[in-house]
Formats: sequence, C-alpha cells, structure tokens
Amino acid sequence: MAASRTGGFSFREVPMKKPMRQRDGQQWISDYFIKATGRVVHHDLDGRSLPPQVKNIRMAEKYIARSAENAARLAGEAESRGDPLSARQLYRIAAERFREAQHFCVPIVGPRKRELHGRLLECAAKLRSMAGYPIERVEISCEGESLPALFHQAPGEEAGPAVLFMPGMDQTKENFPNPLANDFRTWGMHVLALDGPGQGESWLRGIHVTPESHAEAARSAFEFLAARPEVDAARIGVYGRSFGSFWSFRAAAAEPRFAACAGAVACFYWDRLTIFEEAPIRFKQVFMAMSGMEDEDAFDRIAEGYTLQSHAERIRCPALIATGEFDPLNPLEQTEAVFEALSGPKELWVFEDEFHPLRSLEALGGLAVYPFIAAWMSRALAGEIPEGHSRKTLVKKTGEGMFGAE
Repeated sequence: MAASRTGGFSFREVPMKKPMRQRDGQQWISDYFIKATGRVVHHDLDGRSLPPQVKNIRMAEKYIARSAENAARLAGEAESRGDPLSARQLYRIAAERFREAQHFCVPIVGPRKRELHGRLLECAAKLRSMAGYPIERVEISCEGESLPALFHQAPGEEAGPAVLFMPGMDQTKENFPNPLANDFRTWGMHVLALDGPGQGESWLRGIHVTPESHAEAARSAFEFLAARPEVDAARIGVYGRSFGSFWSFRAAAAEPRFAACAGAVACFYWDRLTIFEEAPIRFKQVFMAMSGMEDEDAFDRIAEGYTLQSHAERIRCPALIATGEFDPLNPLEQTEAVFEALSGPKELWVFEDEFHPLRSLEALGGLAVYPFIAAWMSRALAGEIPEGHSRKTLVKKTGEGMFGAE
C-alpha cells in the first residue's frame, strides 16, 4: 500500500506489534473516553482538548498535525508580508501543536514521530529568531552523551540567577518557557530548558530515561550554567513540571549546589506510582518507550526506583511544591509525605478542587500557577526565604490562602 498521508509517509512505516502490557487490550476503553470526552488523559477536566474529528488515539496526530500545518502556513505568510508580531505568535501555536501531535503518534516511536518533531523544531527555531531576546541552542555533555537544551538569556550586564527547567514526559525544551511570555526572564533569571533522557531530541537520539538519569543530567546542566559568565553560580535553581517535578526534586537531592527547587503539576512519588498503574494506559505506554523497554515486568521492577523516599530528606535548599487537591496522578498523601521529609525551608500550595494541570485556576483569577512559581523562585534565589520556614496552605477557590502566613 503506497498511499501516503503526507509526502513520503507510508501507512506501513512501522509494523504494529501485539499488546505488550497487561492493560493494552483495554485500548478500546481508552478510545471510548477519547470519543466521549475529547481527551486522552485528564478526564476530570471539562471540555475537549482534541479536535472534534478525533474519536480514537490513532486519529489524534492526524488532526492535530493538520491544525499545526495550518498555523505554520499562516505564520510563513505573515512573516513574508512583514508582520513579525503575528508570525511569531503563529509559530508558537504551530510549534505547540506539532509537539502535541508527535506525542500522540501510534506507534509511539517511528518515522512519523520524527517528521512531526522535526516540524516542531523548525517552527520553534523561527519563533526564537523573532523572540526579541537571545535564546541559544546548546549541548550539555553528560555521561558520554550530548543532551540538547535552550538557554534563555535574561537582561543585565552582571552575572545573575539562573533556573534549570526540567519538562514533563509530554513536554520538550521548546514548550517552556514561552519566549513570548517568559516570566522568569521578567524577574531577571536566565533559564536553561533541557531535553533530558527520554525527552524530545534526546529520546530521538536513543538516550533513554532511568530512575537516576535526570539527576545526572541536572548535575551536568548545573556545571554548564555555573561556567557561563552571565550566571551567578551561587544562585542556580531547578524547576520541573509534571514528571519534571519528580526529576527536579531528585536533582536537588543529588546536587546540593542547587540554591532552590520547585515542582508543580505534581509527580511527587513516595510509595505509590499511580501514573503507571491507576491512570490511563497511555502514560505507561509512553514512559516504557521513553525507557526503551518492551518487557512490562522488567519495567515494573525498574520503576520501583521512581521514588523520593531517601531522597527528599537530602534536599536542604528552599523547596516549593504546587499541586491540585485531587490530582489523580499524585494523591495528596504522597505529596505530603515528600513535603514532610524535606529538610530545608519549604512551602506546599494545594489548590482546592483542582486536578493535575494547574492552568486557568479560579483561585488565581484565571491565571496558571507558573508566574507565581517564577516570583517564588526569584525570592528564593535572592535569599529571602529564611531557614526553618515551613508553610502548607490550601488555596481556596476564592484565592484565600495564596498569600499570608498560614
């Protein structure tokens, strides 16, 4: 069958395999939820996140990619007509849609994923060229491998604070910070966004994730930042989102030179890996591919290493945790166990009636939690969070509890 969806793409590009995981045979249930809710995951949220044509997982990348190509075409037309302001916004939209499309590929890894990821890189490069501030593509040497990263430079002539950003399992270094709304830069902080093992370009280079790999990558990233003349080596923090929250805390535990750490959209695992056993099967399917593994039993044994037990207590720098009260991927008791184990100054923000994503929060007047994390990180790297500080707060829908001394 030689027909193709886009140039050079064969429907038989990668042979489909028999189900590998115990729950793979339940894909029809997942597809029903996709049809009914318009979501692959996060079914507790309202509204569709997928195009209306998508009725099962295999349709997702087709229609998301179609939308991405439309945005990219419009961006190119705006650019050619001398309208960089519209063009850069459209390139951002296109890059994000290509990122999402490549994440939903079936098979998970194959030529189609590489094609879509390549389009993501093209649009993101166009956006960087129009960002209005320097964003440098760099390589981080780690354990004999090279990890790609983006260095977002803050203004100022003196050495300033910097933050290592560790994306989640469905994110890439191009996703955050958004060059058009970089809150960390506004606060005067450089940001190094890293494609860690099993993520983005690193994954496509054959660099896979292990329980220890991101701590090693973070240590190498710290060395890179500390050597930059723009960076004050005494003021380097680490911040992660979703599974990146887990990796950022493992990083801070392994590298005591980090001056602060923060994690949001919680994956603070103590003794219960809900994301692999109690959440939609897509999480485990993707993470096994990120690990380069096909044997579920072998993966389950290795996955026991994804814990913050015996690690959280080694974190002595100021630490921030932000989570939804009813996050199904990280039950609150898991998060609280990690919080209680932290040895240094610490804060826990629990958002009332929220789930995993922390976007468009009623408690924050419709804002996401991320600009508040940037503000907290700025204070932490300025040494404004005292020793012995401990604050746990339930942020109610009214916003009560976000600020204050509770």
